Amino acid sequence: MRSNANDAPALVRRLEERDVEGVAVLFEEDMKALGVNTPRRRLIKLMQKVFEDDGQSCLCWIAESEAPTFPFGAILVNLYNSITFGGPSLWIEGLYVNPLHRRKGIGRLLVEHVIDWAAPRDFYGVDLEAYHGNTPAAILYRSLGFRRLGRERFSLSAEDMKD
Repeated sequence: MRSNANDAPALVRRLEERDVEGVAVLFEEDMKALGVNTPRRRLIKLMQKVFEDDGQSCLCWIAESEAPTFPFGAILVNLYNSITFGGPSLWIEGLYVNPLHRRKGIGRLLVEHVIDWAAPRDFYGVDLEAYHGNTPAAILYRSLGFRRLGRERFSLSAEDMKD
């Protein structure tokens, strides 16, 4: 167990079925902050699939206090084959910490957990993206050894494909 900057203990553990709805709420908050309206029911269904996947293609870890009531941070990681690294790699799809728990080392704790988990396994690297203007995230990732790639991510929803 590591402690955050305020010495309030934070634990990181794998997603359990009891966490599915709470983690969906966290990622819903994240999407709303970005102006994306992903329905909670879809996020709940996604987190249920992640739980059932049992680490075959994706993993989710949560951060909580020693007396858990509700997860206050979560990281979702996909296992994939990367051209950048030339083989099996991890993609950090989402990292979210509730605003009340930010600036306490929780995001760092979650990313370090992923790195520590991946290091002894046969993964060639970890990829992620940060949104433009998210300076705290960029500082965090650079401080952990990530380097900026000259790419820009685009997306197209299924609803937009039908138009």
